[in-house]
Amino acid sequence: MIDTEDRFTAADDDLHAPSDDFYETETFWYSFFVPERDLGGWLYASVRGVPGTTGGGMWMWDRTATEPWRLPFCQQFGHLKPPTPRGPGALDFPTGLSIRTLEPGMSYDLRYDDRDRIKVHFRFDAAEEPVPLRRGEPPYPKASHYDQTGRITGHILLDGDRIDVDCHAMRDRSWGPRHERGYRRVGYTWAASPELSLLTYTAPTGPGPEHVYSGYVRRDGRVARIVDGHREVERHPTENWVTAISLEVRDELGRVTAGRAEGTSRMFLPGATSLCLCTCLRWTVEGDVLTGEDQDVWPTKEWPRPSTNPGA
Repeated sequence: MIDTEDRFTAADDDLHAPSDDFYETETFWYSFFVPERDLGGWLYASVRGVPGTTGGGMWMWDRTATEPWRLPFCQQFGHLKPPTPRGPGALDFPTGLSIRTLEPGMSYDLRYDDRDRIKVHFRFDAAEEPVPLRRGEPPYPKASHYDQTGRITGHILLDGDRIDVDCHAMRDRSWGPRHERGYRRVGYTWAASPELSLLTYTAPTGPGPEHVYSGYVRRDGRVARIVDGHREVERHPTENWVTAISLEVRDELGRVTAGRAEGTSRMFLPGATSLCLCTCLRWTVEGDVLTGEDQDVWPTKEWPRPSTNPGA
């Protein structure tokens, strides 16, 4: 259940005044899927208010490749100029992304144009109010962070090929300090459909079951925070990427939700000191088939490397 004082407001669709912290960062993220093509994608922007720069872009992957330079589409900026406000809840980003708020906190018109290969026009309609991650919880203990599932409809024009999109997916919105050093492992896993939203956070420390310490479930029209649960991840024996996930969680209403997901496609998204492995998931939850995603975040130095000992 969402705490009243943490509710997302219409003002939160706009940029927030930055603090004096050089690393103060605002993010806008929308995912999307075309399940029949095992295609996943992101629209993403990050804004650093103190230096006045914008990063982000658009990524789109399928079963053909995992490396950024081989994906169907990959465009990632680091230091462009700030976004341009066009009115309440309306922002144009120099990355090519534009967001127009149709209903505060609930409905958005999304466009992306790289001026060359791709044009996107989506509409996002929420399935629940934005759900806050409680302050003090990783991975962003000092930041305001909201997660929300909804329906994405629209199309992509990529190199002249029209790809229609109609799916349930996740978006998030955050603002607060975000540093490039000091990353720890994070498991961010979700599933979405008209009837159910499921989001789990874990902090993996090694092989074996992981404790689900936060997240939420929407079932039967009611949203409740997760209070306990576990997740088990299966990985490719040599590539280390996620191949399957099983989990079971209990929420504040006492409801137990269990599911299993198979990975269908994935991309590696490198950062300055971290690596995010994004995997499209085909879920079975309580007998229903859902789409979803896993974000498997690693400090780059901890990612398993092949042995350098020929006899090992």
